[in-house]
Amino acid sequence: MEDFFDFSSQLMELTPSRPVEHLGDSDLSFGGKLQPALKIHEDGGESGCGGKVWIAGELLCEFLLEKSDSNGVLSKWQHEKDSQIPLQTVLELGSGTGLVGLCLGMMCKFRCEDSQIYITDIDQLVPLMERNIELNKIQNNVIAKKLWWGEPLESVFAPKEGIRTVDLILAADCVYLEKAFPLLEKTLLDLTDCEQPPVVLMSYKKRRKADKNFFRNIKKNFLVSEIKDFARYDQYLKQRTHLFQLIRITKA
Repeated sequence: MEDFFDFSSQLMELTPSRPVEHLGDSDLSFGGKLQPALKIHEDGGESGCGGKVWIAGELLCEFLLEKSDSNGVLSKWQHEKDSQIPLQTVLELGSGTGLVGLCLGMMCKFRCEDSQIYITDIDQLVPLMERNIELNKIQNNVIAKKLWWGEPLESVFAPKEGIRTVDLILAADCVYLEKAFPLLEKTLLDLTDCEQPPVVLMSYKKRRKADKNFFRNIKKNFLVSEIKDFARYDQYLKQRTHLFQLIRITKA
């Protein structure tokens, strides 16, 4: 995998860096929607761009908070036609600091305690994610694990005999490095290779023209629709930041 490309160096080159002051701990309540506030440690870029908080992650956090309540994750959003299946097992891809999964973990700790959330990324970011889990004291429902896109899935994530093991897949700012596009696509295909595919939510900030290549290819196997029914859609749109649902196209 390391011979294929170096995640750290290439991601830092291709995504804009945040100011050096993005180092240390900060509290995020998302306009008071999350209480107590989420504590996030950013490493100032020590582990690459994944060690910082990005706007697409903030969008996905706000959407999850707005559309969930004590009845469960996304219980206020019609995500699957004629389906009341609870979204109890959640997997976040390319988690970085773990922002989105941690936000959901904090929410579930006080609203829907039976949810299990996995935040995943490359090896070098796992310690940062674990630090943020401990910082928020949500070890009971949030687990940090390594997951290299394109690699075979661990048994805890891989569908078994056509049955999904993950109910909801989250991806914030995962479309950034063109060489990684086929790897991300393969992982999404592997995770959704089942009779009732997981719900997939992807938040994305448009930065490069090459990004359209990912969405063009992914549409061969997924229906991609933009989600606009949330409170701050217009504000995020002005910052070229979008939220999509990916629905796996299943064979008849």
